[in-house]
Amino acid sequence: MTAPTTHPLAAAYLRDLELLLHGVEPGERAEVLAGVREHLEGAVGPGASDDEVRAALAELGPPQAIADEAYAGRTAVGPTAPRPVPRWQALTSCALNVVGFALGAFSILVASGPAGILLRGTAWALPWCATVALSFMAPAWDRRDQWLSALIYPAWVATSAGLVALLTVTIDPSVFSVIPIVALCDFFVWRLVKLARAAAASS
Repeated sequence: MTAPTTHPLAAAYLRDLELLLHGVEPGERAEVLAGVREHLEGAVGPGASDDEVRAALAELGPPQAIADEAYAGRTAVGPTAPRPVPRWQALTSCALNVVGFALGAFSILVASGPAGILLRGTAWALPWCATVALSFMAPAWDRRDQWLSALIYPAWVATSAGLVALLTVTIDPSVFSVIPIVALCDFFVWRLVKLARAAAASS
């Protein structure tokens, strides 16, 4: 089974930490890295899920915080005195995504076909750019969640427009089928909730 420290998320965390510690004396650097590995092995077992590893990494705090302690001469790592992870970037990104999602849902109701949905979707272009910037600045998220936050709005607009186009072609106009639209909405709402929970869990 996969050891906790060889899990892709843990391995990426350790690589980032090692790079940040390049100016620390080799013996102290090895001690800090060993302490992080020991904490991870104690916090999660072999074959741990992504969520379990993320929780353990959140408990440790961002690599920069551990590196700062090492440069200050404090080599202890672990959950004894974790530094709070800034969450405002992630939470603001979630809020912008929620507003963008509502705009996309409104477009489905009032726009005349997929072209109208896409056109209305461009109205959120500038706030979406801010969402992208904040997403990749958010230390509360790992890289996967940052990408997800950045791309969820255009994915929502594009897939909703595609679904409306498909329903227009395949379903009798006299029949109003909301099941596919509701299912699509549920999926994107679920992803937004997951992003918000990941940000909240980072504190």
